[in-house]
Amino acid sequence: MSFGLILGQERAKTVLQAGLTAGRLAGAYLFVGPPGVGKRFTARQFVKAINCIEPGTGGDSCDRCAPCRLVEKGDFPDLYAPEAQGGKLTKGTSGDGERSGLGEILPRLHFAPLMGKYKVVILDPADGLTPEAGNMLLKTVEEPPPKTLFILVATVETAVLPTLVSRCQKVRFTPLGVDQVAQYLRQQRSLAPELAETVASAAQGSIERALGLCQSRLLEQRAELVDFLLSLFESSLADRTATSLTMLGTGKAEREFLDRVRAVGRMLARDLLHASAGMDRAGWLLADRAREIERLAGQLQRQGVLRFSGVLDEFSRGVERNENPKNLLHFLGNRLHALATGSLAG
Repeated sequence: MSFGLILGQERAKTVLQAGLTAGRLAGAYLFVGPPGVGKRFTARQFVKAINCIEPGTGGDSCDRCAPCRLVEKGDFPDLYAPEAQGGKLTKGTSGDGERSGLGEILPRLHFAPLMGKYKVVILDPADGLTPEAGNMLLKTVEEPPPKTLFILVATVETAVLPTLVSRCQKVRFTPLGVDQVAQYLRQQRSLAPELAETVASAAQGSIERALGLCQSRLLEQRAELVDFLLSLFESSLADRTATSLTMLGTGKAEREFLDRVRAVGRMLARDLLHASAGMDRAGWLLADRAREIERLAGQLQRQGVLRFSGVLDEFSRGVERNENPKNLLHFLGNRLHALATGSLAG
């Protein structure tokens, strides 16, 4: 039943279940894809399936035997999952000395499993391995001890040591659908259907981002953020700058604000597309602002609405690259004003 708990990711599950059914497991796997789409959760379910005493159809785990229950609790003696410090996985122990680094884990792999069929090492984030730790791991992956399996979890494949990547079976993960994220939020967080769809649409296929948005001020600040974005289309440069600086805040709040801006921006872009296509307001995410959205859609026309989505894409890439928040808001304000006045080329 464990694979049935994984949301979406049918291709990834097919790859893993094929290896389990055939009894041909790779010595190392690379789970790669966007953050928050189930890579680490899938890794845990895979560990259960590998070590399950009474596996079911397709190599799935029973969720009842001792190995399954211990993996679920995080107490399985043959599972090693060193915790990253500052996004880095190192050769040595953590600063408090309580969590083992690769230098302590790798020698233990030469002993027989204590309980399970395999010893498994989950390295997350594998794109956070220091060069020293990556080279140490490479030596073990090249000549792995018997009954040992590695699962490397990464967001950016090119940030992982290429020689490590070449020795792994790649399992690719993709963004989840809006309906899948919304269903999760309804069932696991008891969100109302309309609210769940609003958050899911803004989360861009990531459960992690959806949960972060639920915990942020997105929902309570949504109306204020819509006002902010709509004002950027019409206000002067001085007014745009003053409003942006007032709302931005400082420190960690800057990044949180940018995340909320792009989340509500996605909602606005979706509704503008619906408005330009003459679609019923019932399916809109910001239906309470329908008149303003229809007016703006008419002003921008279909091509301008599509360009707005492109501007948001560029803004989002800047957020992901941790560019200067003030510069990003300045860019966004200038582009939206240019869209409204018809002066944005291309």
